[in-house]
Amino acid sequence: MLKIKSILVLALLGISQSVVSANTHCSHQEVIVFNCNIGKKVVSICASPNLSAKTGYLQYHFGPIHSPELVFPSKIAPHDQVTGGTLTFSGGGGAYLRFIRNHHRYVVYTAIGRGWGEKAGVNVEKDGHRKANLICRNQPISELGPDFFERAAIKQDPIGFELPE
Repeated sequence: MLKIKSILVLALLGISQSVVSANTHCSHQEVIVFNCNIGKKVVSICASPNLSAKTGYLQYHFGPIHSPELVFPSKIAPHDQVTGGTLTFSGGGGAYLRFIRNHHRYVVYTAIGRGWGEKAGVNVEKDGHRKANLICRNQPISELGPDFFERAAIKQDPIGFELPE
């Protein structure tokens, strides 16, 4: 009986992994740093497996699966257009990455706090003003946080980020 349960658990894990990979813009060769559904669209942050201070890349993808509306940076390059930070709340905390593209900034965030639970999504800013806050509709996959920022040598965000209501 234990053998059957083990096989069933392994089969379910395999199914869940294929479902996750079917709902992300990241390839099987990339690391999923962040991923969630925003309605009919998906936001993914994908990284090369060798991401560090001197090697690898980090990319922001947004849009329908198989036809993203935005991939930034468009060429796989060092992650110098990305900053990050952590958030501290009573009974919780969070983290975010800010992708800077000309006048636009795309802030991918995840946070948890006592009294309001979990929040995750993408905040779109233009010229320093919030234009949209797109909320994750499912539980995000997220590696955001101090350990990831240190390992990937993500620069500290000088602007700061206020979690949307």
